[in-house]
Amino acid sequence: MWTGRGNRIKFHKTVAEETNVFLHNPGCGWYHVYSFAVRSSSEQFPEEGESPPFLYEEESLALVLIDIGAFQCSELSEGALSYIGCILKYFSCQKKQLILRFAYDTEGRGMEREPSTVSLIKRHMEQLGSVICRYADHILVVQGLLIGSWGEMHSSKFLTERYLTELADTMYRATEGSCYLAVRTPAQWRKIVSCRGIDPALTGRLALFNDGMFGSPTDLGTYGMAARQDVGEKERWHREEELDWQSRMLASVPNGGEALSGEQPTGYRQAAEQMRKMHVTYLNSTYEEKQLVHWKAETVKERGCWKGVSGYEYIGRHLGYRFVIRDVKLLRGDRIRITVENCGFAGICEETDCLLTAEDGEGRSSSVRVDTDPGQWECGKQTIIDAAVPRKESGVDRYMLYLELKRKRDGRTIRFANQGNEKRVPLGRLDWI
Repeated sequence: MWTGRGNRIKFHKTVAEETNVFLHNPGCGWYHVYSFAVRSSSEQFPEEGESPPFLYEEESLALVLIDIGAFQCSELSEGALSYIGCILKYFSCQKKQLILRFAYDTEGRGMEREPSTVSLIKRHMEQLGSVICRYADHILVVQGLLIGSWGEMHSSKFLTERYLTELADTMYRATEGSCYLAVRTPAQWRKIVSCRGIDPALTGRLALFNDGMFGSPTDLGTYGMAARQDVGEKERWHREEELDWQSRMLASVPNGGEALSGEQPTGYRQAAEQMRKMHVTYLNSTYEEKQLVHWKAETVKERGCWKGVSGYEYIGRHLGYRFVIRDVKLLRGDRIRITVENCGFAGICEETDCLLTAEDGEGRSSSVRVDTDPGQWECGKQTIIDAAVPRKESGVDRYMLYLELKRKRDGRTIRFANQGNEKRVPLGRLDWI
């Protein structure tokens, strides 16, 4: 208690403890894969006699895989582009944020099904760019550069440094930097961003997708077997060096993929430790079953709010960002200090406003934007936020203070992981006495 602005102020902290519940926050979590094939004929979505795909309500994300292999030797037709637009419109209307992937092959025959020239691939990217830009607000990330088996950037004729940089540059320009792009391996990422002709802004918009997590010591070729000092910056390094590199370099972009079991399933604790270094934002909820079943059979035994939940739940609820308010205190000079910890595997990848709200006993409230960027709240670390205490209005001797987060582009609430919190976290009560 002290005197401030001529008044004595007393603060009663009420911030709640951490919760283990699923928060349903946007832009992170589990996903299902929804596959479509675009043929050369004009099509409607859904096709006559078909129903739209069943969508899982508990998942805010959907991976939409679109096979464009029918256009191996020609430009995309207007009908094909219209069909793709209808697919994206459907998922956006269902309020699903998309992980989007285009591929020439969905059967493991990338070398024979992709176009024979890079110029045609680039033309397809230019055509797709207008459709992607139209629905960019609903796209979390575009995976791959169209090439390789399943669009996963392996088993392709176009994996040289020259082709990778040409294709990445074309896709970035075609989409006007409107959404994140992702490539398959850290070595590919480094080759692309090190090219002199690449737009420097691409570095902050380029992520990774790893569909071989835990499948082998190298994550099925995602990493190499040699040390960084022996092979140089642009080649694949051994696992620990690659994980350390991802931890430092890719904290602010959406990375994700699929978890495999390899010879033996990986325990949730080891998986979580590595996913935190990878900054995993999203993960396939159905693949691979052996690995997912193993996590579901595990139980967290450590003390705290996570005790007793399954390893699967623990991993799922840490995908992406997970913000917990750890402490609140009133400082001299009429300021309040809030300590926030990001307990998730990754950061938040969209612009977000942090608001401090004061509400009197009659339910009247006012909010001010706090000078902080939630996009910089790093995973595994605490962030200190200072904000001014609201001025005392005439006749009002008590305020409740709340903190809330809202996504800038649509005002959607981002929940904190504090008990009892729905849209905002109560910080405490201010009394003027």
